[in-house]
Amino acid sequence: MKPSVFERHMQTGIQVLLVALIIWAGTQLVNLGQQSVVLEERLATQGLTLQEMREELRSWGDTYYRTVDAKRELNDIEGRIDNLNSRVSALEDVR
Repeated sequence: MKPSVFERHMQTGIQVLLVALIIWAGTQLVNLGQQSVVLEERLATQGLTLQEMREELRSWGDTYYRTVDAKRELNDIEGRIDNLNSRVSALEDVR
């Protein structure tokens, strides 16, 4: 039994639709692949930038005076000044 003209046209339409869907899916996969390559490259670049910034921060630790260190030394100096002031006051009281 031969398929009717309508059935043949319907089969052809379904085949065309399937081919169109396969082509669309293929182009979407290619686009996703390209986007993932771009993202990988950006991540690699950001990783290198981050590594450079970490190295720069490490070098700053050797070059710059940290606030914690400054406060500690300032407290030591103020303690010595207070000690000297008390010694001078004691000497002035003796006179």
